[in-house]
Amino acid sequence: MAEKTPEEINELVKKFRKWINTQPQLPNDLEDKLLRRFLHGCHYDLEKTKNAFKIFISVREQCPELLCDRDPLSPQVQKMFTFLKQAQIMLPRNRKLWIWKLDDPGMLNFDSFQDAKMFFIITDMWLLFDDVLEDEDIILTDTKDIVSLRFFYSKFSFSIARRMIKYQQEALPVRLKQIHIVNTPPFIDRLFTWIKPFLKKEITDMMHFHTPNSDTLYNYFSKDELPEDYGGTLAKIDDRMQDFVEEIVSKREYFLKNDLWKVKKEDEEKCENINELKEGLSLTALTID
Repeated sequence: MAEKTPEEINELVKKFRKWINTQPQLPNDLEDKLLRRFLHGCHYDLEKTKNAFKIFISVREQCPELLCDRDPLSPQVQKMFTFLKQAQIMLPRNRKLWIWKLDDPGMLNFDSFQDAKMFFIITDMWLLFDDVLEDEDIILTDTKDIVSLRFFYSKFSFSIARRMIKYQQEALPVRLKQIHIVNTPPFIDRLFTWIKPFLKKEITDMMHFHTPNSDTLYNYFSKDELPEDYGGTLAKIDDRMQDFVEEIVSKREYFLKNDLWKVKKEDEEKCENINELKEGLSLTALTID
């Protein structure tokens, strides 16, 4: 779908909000910025946007344990920040590079529950405060600390994985174009075979694997587009993470809320079409060119 003029976007935001206000199972205290983000992520296709938003709300409703107790100053969250690292880097041509890195040799601290909670904190921060509507989203995941397939399985939760993959593939309003897995372990084929059934073919087609000490990543990025951690000229992830943590702490009041974008139980009970929200989990919302 072709990009829209500001006037057309404003009109779509109004239509989107009008639809939300007719759905008693959906929250209606939403900023225009969030609605615009969903429309942009779905290339301004209103029906896809509706589906994405329903899945977004439904998955969040299904895992409340991941969306509470998120005080950035709590010892638990502060510990997460020490070994679950991320960076968001704007690249030329309005592209955003999302970097996810586990800095935990031997995976001694890794916990799939905490990993998922960290993911929600980071993406909620983006949805709440980032005003840039990027044309492309690119993911780079560093797997250097996955040293044993058996140990990884012992740390992994199938239940959380299913919900998170659903949320990532079909609910988040991103324009995903590439996924890069760097520092892949020797058993990556077996690991990928296990994860692949959860993934859509469009997603697996985007994936590129890069072994340790290889230079294949430079087939997709210039060194001016990568942090030092990957042979680039940009600031290290740790330096970026420090700034990011400070920013999250400065927005602490938002993460103390346990009802952010949450369906109210009394509204659920009133809603005659609540099954539509549940069924929304089977709908495809992520837009891929």
